[in-house]
Amino acid sequence: MSEKVEFVINGKIEIEMEDGYYKSNIQDITEEYVAISIPVNNGQYLPLRKEEKITGVYYYDKEIYRFKTVVLGRKIDKILIIMIKKPDTFKKLQRRNFVRVPFMTNICCAQIKLTKDIKSIGDNQIKFFEACSLDISGGGMRLAVDRSLKEKIHCDDILMITIPLGQESITVKTKIVRVESDRKNPKIIYGTIFFDLDKYSRETIIKLVFHIMRNQIKNGAKEE
Repeated sequence: MSEKVEFVINGKIEIEMEDGYYKSNIQDITEEYVAISIPVNNGQYLPLRKEEKITGVYYYDKEIYRFKTVVLGRKIDKILIIMIKKPDTFKKLQRRNFVRVPFMTNICCAQIKLTKDIKSIGDNQIKFFEACSLDISGGGMRLAVDRSLKEKIHCDDILMITIPLGQESITVKTKIVRVESDRKNPKIIYGTIFFDLDKYSRETIIKLVFHIMRNQIKNGAKEE
């Protein structure tokens, strides 16, 4: 059963090719076609041609959809744009909150205490420490923390964490909902959930999860 999906101006689309995913955005929409900017991947442009069959990925309403379509042509409207036929069907990829993927990197954390006004945090209420992320989903992540902090960090505590993303990073709030403590393990594992996410942070995390999923699929195919 196909999902009901609406294209919107400036919506983000990626074109799936053998050598990677080429990013684009929607410039115009008609009943027949969706006009997109020339897809690009690491500075390399993808000059799609008329009647070329393509597979696309579309980010819409906090979800990710995959579709197949065909190129109708190209035209210049201030910039060169590519017209693709509106897809007849979409397939929603796995729901972000239930997709957990490996993600191991150093994370800067701040243990905070929220005042009655959840957005008001006093400078003297912040305690910093380092952790290592183990995995991530659209709903939260698991963190490995040094056992020496066991008595200081507990379930229901609030953490402000900074997630590195190449040359950039995002800072989000998480709540500890689970503690895994094995005496044989020098680290304590904390399961956390994201909350109070702004739209940019949520979309960035979803794209990160999807990027990792794509690499897993790609690497799995190579091994076969």
